[in-house]
Amino acid sequence: MLSSNPHKRPYGTTDRLREGKMITLDDLVHQIRPERAVLLLGAGAAITSGAPSGAQLSSLLLSRMNPKPDTTDLQEVCGIWEARQDRASLVAEIQAILGHLSPSNALLALPKFRWRNIYSTNFDRLIEMSYRNSGIELNIVRSNFDFAGKRDDVPTLYKIHGCITQDISTGHQARMILTERDYDAVADYREAVFRSLSFDLVTADTLVIGQSLKDAHLRQMAKDAAKKAISSGTSGRVYVLSFERDDDRAMLMEQSGIRVCFASLEEFVYKLSLDSPDPLVASSTSPINGVLPTRLATACVDVSHASTLPSNPVRLFNGAAATYSDIKSGFTAERSDEIRAFKAQDSAKGFFTVFAGVAGVGKTTFARRILHKRAQDGFLCWEANMQFPLDVEGWLTVDENLRGSNRQGFLLIDDCTTQMSAVNALASKLGRLDRPHLRLVLTANSGLWRSRQKSSAFFKRGTTVWLSRLKEADLVNLINLVASQPRIHELVDPAFLLLSDRQRLERLRDRCSAEMFVCLKNIFGNDELDYILLHEYAELEQAEQDVYRHVAALQAMGARVHRQLVLRCLDIDAGQLEAMLVKLDGIVEEFDVSRDKGLYGWCVRHDVVAHIISSYKFARDDELYDLLVRIIEGLNPGVHMEIETARAICAQDWGIAKLNSDTDQVDLLRRVISVLPAERIPRRRLVKKFLDSGHLGEAAQTIKSARAVFAKDMIIDRYEVKMLLARARADNSLRIEDREAILQDALNKARKLVANHDVDGQNIRTLADVAVELAHMTGEVDLLGEALGLFRDAEDELLDPEIARLRMQYEQQDRNLRRGDPLSTQTSDEPDDQTIDLARH
Repeated sequence: MLSSNPHKRPYGTTDRLREGKMITLDDLVHQIRPERAVLLLGAGAAITSGAPSGAQLSSLLLSRMNPKPDTTDLQEVCGIWEARQDRASLVAEIQAILGHLSPSNALLALPKFRWRNIYSTNFDRLIEMSYRNSGIELNIVRSNFDFAGKRDDVPTLYKIHGCITQDISTGHQARMILTERDYDAVADYREAVFRSLSFDLVTADTLVIGQSLKDAHLRQMAKDAAKKAISSGTSGRVYVLSFERDDDRAMLMEQSGIRVCFASLEEFVYKLSLDSPDPLVASSTSPINGVLPTRLATACVDVSHASTLPSNPVRLFNGAAATYSDIKSGFTAERSDEIRAFKAQDSAKGFFTVFAGVAGVGKTTFARRILHKRAQDGFLCWEANMQFPLDVEGWLTVDENLRGSNRQGFLLIDDCTTQMSAVNALASKLGRLDRPHLRLVLTANSGLWRSRQKSSAFFKRGTTVWLSRLKEADLVNLINLVASQPRIHELVDPAFLLLSDRQRLERLRDRCSAEMFVCLKNIFGNDELDYILLHEYAELEQAEQDVYRHVAALQAMGARVHRQLVLRCLDIDAGQLEAMLVKLDGIVEEFDVSRDKGLYGWCVRHDVVAHIISSYKFARDDELYDLLVRIIEGLNPGVHMEIETARAICAQDWGIAKLNSDTDQVDLLRRVISVLPAERIPRRRLVKKFLDSGHLGEAAQTIKSARAVFAKDMIIDRYEVKMLLARARADNSLRIEDREAILQDALNKARKLVANHDVDGQNIRTLADVAVELAHMTGEVDLLGEALGLFRDAEDELLDPEIARLRMQYEQQDRNLRRGDPLSTQTSDEPDDQTIDLARH
């Protein structure tokens, strides 16, 4: 620690201390000037690169000691190791833990901002590697012996605790600061480093970066930096970027004149790149510079780097998708469809590969296995971080850079329908190139993929691979994986291990129907997935059960679940959350959405789990209705996630539509409209509800109200045609010529619908339905030919197989009409407003 007396408060009379306050990420980015700032990096800055925290490093060392000492303090653990064995073995163990690390994209991007100097308490070489990868010179000071060769025109990395490359046990004069004796032995070096920091503070700001304000070392570094800045009477400010939010400790730090911001390193670098010129950052998978724009470096995952991070088979086989490190460690089984996927990517239609299937089929793991293999083959591979907007122009720049260096790259966009507009734009622009050097790999829920509007590039130059049940070869691979991987074998249900290979295969094939998620649960638990989950639920206390079932229900509805939404629905105190999340570890997870806005998302481990828990724990309509009322009445229109939640509960089957009472559904939709009058989806769903229930007058009135809010809406236009069609069919009290007039009005409106909007199969289908009804009523069979021609044109333009299916369906009706066969004018249910990109409306 820098201060000899941490309890002394020399700051109290300094006016500048009153400036200390929590600030947003935008504030931090606008206030900090990298060329006039120094970084002070704690252990947390390296965690996303796979480095352990101080506590985790201590735990790793303890796991190799027998007997284990009665302490978890890293200095004490190192001191005891050295006393029991020797220093050389201690240093070798730490080198083995830290020596293989490679920098994350966020660290790779840091050098581009030209920081004045960097001070780090970490032993690893991640910063040195990042600067070397960027081609930017860097002085490295690990001990007093390194000061002599330091150049003043080059930024300096001061390694306060030394480096894994040098220690007295390996013949160097420098030493790593591991034990209390080491602190005493290098006192002169530490004082020299702090004098350099004091000198930097005269003209530069200081940004301290770490995992959590709970870390006493991080807090002390920030306080000591603030103390030195104040005692020198300089204008330098001290900031702290903490990855974990802790408002109480932040308020205490404000009293020392420190400005605290809560955000991840990735979010900080991303925002900083948007606020400054956009240099290129090298990819850690390639020695070639200039691949990724800096703003993309933190908005994506580098597959080769992610493969080096720690694996976690326990989380994987509790239902989470495999990470790249899980795949590298051999914790996933090969699937026979992979051969088909590779062949598709190597063909003329391999520029856009879509892996579609129902929830729980293993789409994400499958796609990541494909990218992991491509990375091993020398391709540059990334996965988009869907917490950030998909940067279309940025990825087009990547394609240009790949073409300039004659390289090929793959970008995985998981659950792509959440940003379908941007995905379509990127695919369309890449599809216009003679040969894109960046190829897209997408995963999507099969129902959503079928119903969404898609770029024609996916059909002209892409392939969709439909994933469903596991084939017999896949089941054999899964059984072999269980037998051959010790870390997985120890997790398996003993009852499953007692079965022969043939019996295991029969169980997975017959009892589990070869469904991936159910197979895994069958291997690692009881026979029925429902009972496993319900048993897990029953073991929780009442408060945790309430959180679990509410998060599951909200997730099943498609809501964007976040901390404040859960607090509001359950009316619980925020102070209880941390303890609850500890008890719900592995069941309910919290993840960052926007740290500077205090938004933290919550989810259960899989959508399948969410639906199962919800179906049992909200089985009664009155419970579900009450939950929906609480959600709607508490909606905060100022939070975009809550607007998306409102859209989801209106549009998804497990939301308002799950209620059996039409009256309740209408009531809730009207409540949403009252809170969010400018939202399209609740008005569309209300119109559809009235149409489905035959309340055509209410449908007409709702359409009129919608027109007063937004004059042009394709779905409302379509529903108006369907209302006229239903009225002509249903009202037998009208004269035949009046019903024909209504249908003629519907025909004119259907033609305008097709003409005024982009090519859409459902619009043409609506026109075809009107033509069929007119033909049935008047005998004018040629009217359907107009719609069939439009179907053929759309099929040629979009190459969408769904349009081809519709064309063939209505061609059959046309033949029936011309033969005079009995005709059913009722067609299969069409997608409604769910086909519209929710993010755009």
